[in-house]
Amino acid sequence: MSASQTHDPDQDTVKAPPKSVALLTCSMAGDLDIFGLLADSVDRHVEPSIRHDVVVPKTDLAVFKRFETSRRRVLAQEDVLPVRLMKLPKAPRLLARIKAGFRRPLYLTARGQLVRGWMVQQCLKIEMSRRIPETAIMHVDSDVAFVRDFQSEDAFEGNLVRFFRADGETRNPMHRPWVQTACDFLGVEMPDSHRPHYIENCVLWSTAVARAMAERVEAEHNCPLHDVIFRAQTMSEYYLYGIYVDLVADNTGLLAEDVSFCKSYWPNNESDPFDADALMHGYDPKQRAIAVQSTNQLDLDSRRSLYARAERALAGF
Repeated sequence: MSASQTHDPDQDTVKAPPKSVALLTCSMAGDLDIFGLLADSVDRHVEPSIRHDVVVPKTDLAVFKRFETSRRRVLAQEDVLPVRLMKLPKAPRLLARIKAGFRRPLYLTARGQLVRGWMVQQCLKIEMSRRIPETAIMHVDSDVAFVRDFQSEDAFEGNLVRFFRADGETRNPMHRPWVQTACDFLGVEMPDSHRPHYIENCVLWSTAVARAMAERVEAEHNCPLHDVIFRAQTMSEYYLYGIYVDLVADNTGLLAEDVSFCKSYWPNNESDPFDADALMHGYDPKQRAIAVQSTNQLDLDSRRSLYARAERALAGF
């Protein structure tokens, strides 16, 4: 499918084989260069039968077109979202100089509601997860690179879809607010204490669980999922899925693990110098990719060299 074509939802109703998996990346022109490294790594290390969907703003379709292949399609987010939004093009560029969190655009709904691009992206991830035919979907950020081979079977243990849940204290100050929002979305009481967290750069979901989760939110609030998301002050799609699994679905059909498919570098401060040795230390056999936060000041050549170093170090691992 060419980048100039719109997304046909009927393509997602095709039957997929049991224990199948797709990759999903939501990106934008600002991450084009690092996304190119991701695409190259997918083509070299990910099983060819695994589809890679890429969702970008319609204005960015043309620059992403060159990455389309027989297994990678580039979709316009406007064709995925179940609601029309008007993009505000100038404000994000001005705000991005102040805070990295505003790198994504701002949007207005038809009712004049302001929506951050961060919330739009989370809505896109859930919408894509609930409509594709594969058994599982791996959310892969633009700043990821696969450095070891990944096969469909790696996403499963028997018939169970792997589920990333890290127990223990997290330094993320948004942990409690995200737990609260997820509980509000799902209509469950917030626990006095909830230690697990669910965020990584390669996050695997069961699409059946994602559909059930979305239906639960819509039933609780008697409105479409996007309306619930856009009304929220903050949320994490990964926390929503994790809280749904832990407090509602009771892990049905999933295998909880505290090791991600990706070894990620998240410095305490965005201005901290990158420590390649820290990232390269202590790989787990499950890990297939590495990631350095896109806001880190690591230039493209340095990223490319880092990925090549990791491939050499992990060859045969």
